[in-house]
Amino acid sequence: FRKEKLAIRDQAINEDVPFSFDRVFGASAGQADVFDEVSGLVQSAIDGYNVCIFSYGQTGSGKTHTMLGNGNGEMRGLIPRAVEKILEQARDAECH
Repeated sequence: FRKEKLAIRDQAINEDVPFSFDRVFGASAGQADVFDEVSGLVQSAIDGYNVCIFSYGQTGSGKTHTMLGNGNGEMRGLIPRAVEKILEQARDAECH
């Protein structure tokens, strides 16, 4: 996939400082869109790998909302969706 790139001018040294991001979500992205992007990491954790989802941004930009969500249904955040996926996998494993 295509990485997102950004350069910011550092006034102290008068040079551009490059940054790259694996994925940047726009304001119209929903909770399901974000979870779809990271659900493979949840599966990797279930498979025994160490994973980390790092949420970074300005105060008030929606990090907590993205992680926790609001209530049930479509507004569930990454954490409730990840726990749901883990519990589904555990139930499936018990049945087999």
